[in-house]
Amino acid sequence: MLKKMFLIPVLSLGLMMSCDSDDSESTDDDTTSDDTTSDTTDYIISSSLLNSESLISYEIVSAELENGTTAECYQIVFSSNPDNIEKGPFCPETDEDTAGMSFYDGETNPGLRVWEKALLDDIENDGYDIVDDDGTVHVDDFSGSTSSDPDTYSYCLDGLDDDTIEITYLIPVTPILADEVNEIEEIELVGMSVDGIPINGDPPSAINGPAMFDNGSTETITVVNIPSLDPCGGHNDPAGYYHWHMIPEVVNQVLEANAIDQIECTNVTQTTDKVLSGFAKDGYPIYAYATEPDDLDDCGGTTGVTDEYPDGIYHYIASTTVAPNTPPCLVGVAARNAYVAN
Repeated sequence: MLKKMFLIPVLSLGLMMSCDSDDSESTDDDTTSDDTTSDTTDYIISSSLLNSESLISYEIVSAELENGTTAECYQIVFSSNPDNIEKGPFCPETDEDTAGMSFYDGETNPGLRVWEKALLDDIENDGYDIVDDDGTVHVDDFSGSTSSDPDTYSYCLDGLDDDTIEITYLIPVTPILADEVNEIEEIELVGMSVDGIPINGDPPSAINGPAMFDNGSTETITVVNIPSLDPCGGHNDPAGYYHWHMIPEVVNQVLEANAIDQIECTNVTQTTDKVLSGFAKDGYPIYAYATEPDDLDDCGGTTGVTDEYPDGIYHYIASTTVAPNTPPCLVGVAARNAYVAN
């Protein structure tokens, strides 16, 4: 049970003010960095906290929540693949290279693994043809280049970028405590980064595929497509947009805690204090702390003061030891269709 959860509305009430009609009208063109003081005070998610380079629009709309009620929500639109976020490497070209990481669930040495010869050998030993005799790794970048390959091949997945995609989020303005927590499922949306990058739950399984797409088949699996994350914990969706399966600002601590020293996150600055990483789809902030507090609830949340919220607010804190380190559950109610990429 979440022992501290019912204190949230009281402790953070001052920062969970709903917007009246005048406030809503004032946000129609609120996509610049010159937000007023009242905007920063009245809204948990102020546009001044978001990356103005990838932010397309920010407004308040009425939307249906997952509990069937209607509430004011932020409708925030970002362009995909922001320029300030470097990506990769993902898949190795040969079995002598070291690249990203995956959550391997094969029989041999399952767990968080680095894309290197040891993992490739284990995949081969488990019966999946992922490396040619010359050491070349089978990589699928969704460009169609693998269409003429034998259908017995297994692949490391390495998607292409599509900068034409826009990503729209609907997030409640005033977080509403749910009757019971939402346990985040495999690849379920957790929220968004301040750059507008989707933050998802566990990445798809290597062998069993996304659990949410399980059709109950008992057929023996002979080929697998294994998604690779880069050393900061992100990768490309087949549609072409980059997204996180880790909170990147403390990934190196997670790698160290899991005895991984072959790779490190160099594309995202690792925090030495605490930093606002993004917002969960229920409206609460997500932070990365260099030193993880010991008073967190089961969803990795606590109420406390941050630079952005000096009066205190409930917020989720990324794990520095567990992979993936995103919140395992959310305490609030999300909007229906909380996330659309098109």
